[in-house]
Amino acid sequence: MQCLKSNGYTFGIIRCFQSTGHPDSNCPHTIYNAWDGGMDHVDIYMFPDPSAGNPAGQVDAMVNNLAKYNIKPGNAKPGTYGMLWLDIEGSQYWSKDHTTNRNFFSGLVSRAKSHGIHVGVYTSESQWTPIMGDWSGGSGLSLWYAHYDGSASFSDFRPFGGWSKPSIKQFRGDAKVCGAGVDENYYP
Repeated sequence: MQCLKSNGYTFGIIRCFQSTGHPDSNCPHTIYNAWDGGMDHVDIYMFPDPSAGNPAGQVDAMVNNLAKYNIKPGNAKPGTYGMLWLDIEGSQYWSKDHTTNRNFFSGLVSRAKSHGIHVGVYTSESQWTPIMGDWSGGSGLSLWYAHYDGSASFSDFRPFGGWSKPSIKQFRGDAKVCGAGVDENYYP
């Protein structure tokens, strides 16, 4: 991770829950490695499993896994993270019914907030709309959107889902830096 810092990377967003419905076992150690490597900011993300239901149980499983390693929300080094980003993509994982998806999403947000976690949404217009329809129920949360155009700017952003401005943009995927695969993001 120190190599990433020396190459200009200042923050990391670590996957802590997999689309298979289980906490990511690599997450706790990666959080500690990110702080040890000099990152200025560390967030986490959750790729939920809507087909398994029980959004509160999925959030609890992730939180409990982190707690075993004394990791909690707060963003004060080490052993903390700043924000939980809910990864809302992959319509094949979601119901065809927008109301079902909205309720599941709302359950994730509600449970995360009950743990004192700051929540944001990782998605794009092409992912959000098929899953949630024209719903703006997530627009009160920060938006991290994906558009792999190679441009570290928000100049391409078009409002959707009630969001009028983003917080982060993922502009390149699968970059190789210091022997690691990373997705590159713009976070002004």
